[in-house]
Amino acid sequence: MTNHFLLMGQDPDLIHQLDQLGKQAHWSFDQVTTPTGLVVALENHQPTGIWWELSATDLDTTIATMTLVRHQVHGPITVFTPKLTERIQRKLYRARVDDIVAFPFTAAVLRAQLEQRQWLYQHVQFKAAVTPSRQPSRQLITIGRWRLNRQNYTVTKDGARVDLTPKEFQLLSYLIDHHDQVLSRDQLVAGVWGYDMLNTSRIVDIHISHLRDKLEDDPHHPAHLLTVRGFGYKIVK
Repeated sequence: MTNHFLLMGQDPDLIHQLDQLGKQAHWSFDQVTTPTGLVVALENHQPTGIWWELSATDLDTTIATMTLVRHQVHGPITVFTPKLTERIQRKLYRARVDDIVAFPFTAAVLRAQLEQRQWLYQHVQFKAAVTPSRQPSRQLITIGRWRLNRQNYTVTKDGARVDLTPKEFQLLSYLIDHHDQVLSRDQLVAGVWGYDMLNTSRIVDIHISHLRDKLEDDPHHPAHLLTVRGFGYKIVK
C-alpha cells in the first residue's frame, strides 16, 4: 500500500528531514502551509496520516484544527515541535493527536514509530464517529434550476448531475435549511463543520466559491447563493 501523508508546515529543515525519510521509506507527502489549506485538502483526498509542524501556528489554532478534522483522518496524526513542554503534550493528546515528536529527530527511530502507528491503524477496526443531525423536513428541494436530493446526496442542475464534495453538499443543505436567512461565517463553520474554529472564515469563502462555480450560471453575479457584505451569506429561491 502506498503511504502518502499530508504535511502542514513551512520549516525548511523539517521538510528536508521528512523528504529524506520519505525517500528511505518510500513514502511521499503533500505540503500545505496553513490550517485552512489542510482542511480544504482533506476534502479532496484521504491521506495515510497528518504531519503537523507546531511552530507554523499557535497552539490554540492547532487544537481547534485537530478537533475539527480528527474524525476525518483515518490514520495517525503526528505533531512535530522544536519545543516540547508538559502543557503542550497534555493539550495535544486531549485533542487526539497520536504522537508528538521533537525535531530534529533520529530518522530511523521516527520511521519505526510511524510504521508502528500505521500497523495499529491497519489492524484495529475503528468506527467513524458520526454527528447526529436532525431529520430534514424535506428530502427533495428545488432552488431555481437546482434540485437537491437528501436521500441519495445528489444535486442536479437542469437534470444533469453536479459533483459536490461531502462538505459542499452539507454547506448547501445547511444554507437551504436557513434559506432567506443571513448566516455569518462563524455560524456556517459551527453548523457545517461542527466546531467554532479560530480563523476559519476563509474555509467558508472557498467552499462558497466552489459551489458558485459548479451551480451558478455566472459565479461572479450569483442568482441564488448571495453575499451579504459585512454579514455573511444567504441562499434565496
